[in-house]
Amino acid sequence: MNDETRTWIDRAVTLAMLWSGSLLAGSGLALRFRLGPGEPHGTMIWGMTWQSWALLHLCLGLTMIALLSAHLWRHRRWIWAMLCRQARPALLLVLLIALALLLAPLLSPTAAP
Repeated sequence: MNDETRTWIDRAVTLAMLWSGSLLAGSGLALRFRLGPGEPHGTMIWGMTWQSWALLHLCLGLTMIALLSAHLWRHRRWIWAMLCRQARPALLLVLLIALALLLAPLLSPTAAP
């Protein structure tokens, strides 16, 4: 793959992250402030009810996770170089906390209602 193709892919992923993130934030705001509790049942925005917006919000969240994963994968060599060059205890602590936050919901016990 040549440099021009790599650059195009990086820009496409970044642009998709910007647009998906904006839509994700907008759908969250719509759910919270326009369709949330206290609004009349069946209220719609652009012909979509709360359930439709919630599904869109979920899909956009999953899209953002996929795009973020692609972004991190595309820049993995640079990230590794920065981590190796600046190996400090504080940086290691930040990474361990991020890993703990990532795994905490998966490793936490479940409770029946």
